[in-house]
Amino acid sequence: MRILLLAALLFVTVHFIRLDLMEGTIPLASFVQEQPACEEEQVKTIPVTTVDGDTIESLFSLYPDPESSFIDRLASFYSLNPHLQNQQIIVGEKIVLPLTVMQTEKCIESNR
Repeated sequence: MRILLLAALLFVTVHFIRLDLMEGTIPLASFVQEQPACEEEQVKTIPVTTVDGDTIESLFSLYPDPESSFIDRLASFYSLNPHLQNQQIIVGEKIVLPLTVMQTEKCIESNR
């Protein structure tokens, strides 16, 4: 009889522990620290009107950006000027050059 009662008590204990671990009776929100919602500032840009003989490399050398690499700046350039991926730079066209500035984040703490 003791073995049957011990088995039933063990089964109930294991069942409650498993149920607590699976569904959670302790609220997890009390253990999580809230992260403030942050928004990054937009990348600064320079509008440029092209002249005869301009290339992307010559524009980058005229308006240098020592803080970013050529590949990163080229990716930003094509995201700002997607039409230039499939065509040459046309004389007199206004294009936008990316210029990185120290990224500051605007963090807003939400009160929930």
